[in-house]
Amino acid sequence: MSEQVIEELEDLEQPAPDGELVHWMPRERRRVGVGGVSAAAAGGFALGVAATVTVLALAHLLGPPRVIVIRRTA
Repeated sequence: MSEQVIEELEDLEQPAPDGELVHWMPRERRRVGVGGVSAAAAGGFALGVAATVTVLALAHLLGPPRVIVIRRTA
């Protein structure tokens, strides 16, 4: 390993000068309203439905042929 990588790894082992191990940053505000959340939920649902229909269609097309026999009794 190069000396630069070794120095960087050694720096990771040392705590920060102020004693904190993790520096927490404030969260950024999301600029998505109720409509955006609703649209994301509806989009995810539609994507799931489309994926399910696709898998079922492929299973039907690639599966073994099926013969339906209907017996009528008199």
